Amino acid sequence: MQTARKQNLIPAALVSALASCCLALLVAGISGCSSEPAKTGKEQLQANAIDLRDTLRNTIKDAGRLQQMQAIADQNAAEMQLRVEELARLRKEEVRLNANYDASKDEFRQLGDRIQSARKEYRSLVIHTRMALAQLTTDDEWKKITSRDLAIFNN
Repeated sequence: MQTARKQNLIPAALVSALASCCLALLVAGISGCSSEPAKTGKEQLQANAIDLRDTLRNTIKDAGRLQQMQAIADQNAAEMQLRVEELARLRKEEVRLNANYDASKDEFRQLGDRIQSARKEYRSLVIHTRMALAQLTTDDEWKKITSRDLAIFNN
């Protein structure tokens, strides 16, 4: 009887080991790997701004609309940088506050409110910019611009 149990355990152990290997390969495949170092928030914002300007230049043929849209994109890039810096500063403050065992609940609540407010401002800026750009484009132009956005999010 014990021999039969051992025979059943071996395949189960093998299946478990194979499942673990498959899971590890799946996680590695999903997470991907890159030979490029990760960009800082500022570098990523600059790269996105350059990419948007290039996309606008290649998509919008009307010079007047292109100039308006590039001005919107430039203003957005400057404001996004300020928002990202503010969020980074608030995150540092959060780390400092978390390390302070004497911090009160009120201090945490106030900081949480400031972080939430900064995030709302960030999202509002993104939405406002997209609405302003969308109003100046045709449906075909907007599809080209948003396909660029999808490429950024998929990378």
